[in-house]
Amino acid sequence: MLVSLVGTIAFALSGVMAAAEASMDWLGGFVVAAVAAIGGGTVRDLLLGETPVFWVQDEWTLVVALVTAGLAIVVLRFRPSIDPRRTVWYVASDAVGLAAFVVVGTSVALDAGSSNFVAAVMRITTGVGGGVIRDVLARRTPIVLIGEIYAVAGLIGVFVQLAVREIESSAVTQLWAPLIVIVVVRALAVRFALRLPRLTHGS
Repeated sequence: MLVSLVGTIAFALSGVMAAAEASMDWLGGFVVAAVAAIGGGTVRDLLLGETPVFWVQDEWTLVVALVTAGLAIVVLRFRPSIDPRRTVWYVASDAVGLAAFVVVGTSVALDAGSSNFVAAVMRITTGVGGGVIRDVLARRTPIVLIGEIYAVAGLIGVFVQLAVREIESSAVTQLWAPLIVIVVVRALAVRFALRLPRLTHGS
């Protein structure tokens, strides 16, 4: 519950900042924030055949995303000096949201009877799905497709999560170890401008 809450708030914040950078209106801010917060989990549930999807069964996620968006929009309205293009807060919220939803995706997929491999795919889908939809709505290429250490950070977190499960560590360790690793990997990638190699073609 706590991790889901953290992820929802973080992705909703990243959605508002993406909407502000794209010069959207208030409605656009709410829409992008909500989609960023629930998009990955919605895609995951549909792929797993878990319907109605999670936020239809329990609307708290959507409510938290909308309340977070409202507060963020008010702050941006009355603090115009805050520049959404200064990406430190955007990157931080996006990294935390990614980490939280990768971790959350695990239990959902395993509870649905998926194999470890499918569960791993669902973890990544939950983590990056909302961010991809957010970026498309904000009219920019999703960062997961342009060399950013993003999905890779989530994948490293998946391996860490599987490893700590195999050694039968405590539930707390299984929860926080992958989350911390993902945030750290993403932060280091941004700090040192680490990127995946781009595809090239001959002349």
